[in-house]
Amino acid sequence: MGYMKKEYKYRLALGVVLILAGILSAAFFEVNTSIPIFVITMGSVIFVITAFRLFKNGELPDSDERTKKLAAYGITYSWLLTLMLIAVLFWVEYFKLIELTTEGTLGVLLIFMSISANVFRWYFMRKSDVE
Repeated sequence: MGYMKKEYKYRLALGVVLILAGILSAAFFEVNTSIPIFVITMGSVIFVITAFRLFKNGELPDSDERTKKLAAYGITYSWLLTLMLIAVLFWVEYFKLIELTTEGTLGVLLIFMSISANVFRWYFMRKSDVE
C-alpha cells in the first residue's frame, strides 16, 4: 500500500476507535443500548467513507482479477470463522455461561464478520496469493 496521508490514517484510526468504544461500552457498561449502537454506526461511517475516498484517490490497489480473488477468499474465510463463532455462541447460551441478547449477538456477529473479512483480505494481499 505504500504511502498514505496522515489525514487518512487518523480518520481510519478514529473509525476503528469509535467502533471498539461502542463494542466495549455495550459489553462492559450498563448504558442505554442506543448509545453504543450510535457510536458503532458513527465509527463505521467514518471508516467506510475514508476507505471510499482512498479508493477514489487511487491510494489503494486497483481492482483486478487477483485482488477480486483475494477479496473473495477473505470473505469466504470470514464466513467460515463466523459460522464457528455462531456455534460457540450457541454452546455459550446452551450452557448458560453468559446471558446473550439478540442485539448483542447480532452486533458481535456483524462486527466480527466485518473485521475478519478485512483482516483476511489484508493477509492474503500481503501474502500475494491464497495458495
